[in-house]
Amino acid sequence: MTAVGPMVLLLLLVALVVAVLMVGVATGRLGGGIGLPQRPRRTTRRTRRASTPEDLR
Repeated sequence: MTAVGPMVLLLLLVALVVAVLMVGVATGRLGGGIGLPQRPRRTTRRTRRASTPEDLR
């Protein structure tokens, strides 16, 4: 077996560990989690509807 096989396995293992740590931080299980700012409330816009089929032409 050449050195490429173990190196690829090592890189995959490192990527897996980093992904697990990122999920842990994002969900708050590790550290303080990710604090997102509060989104401002948006007013809902009412869509205008055509009153007659002729308006759709």
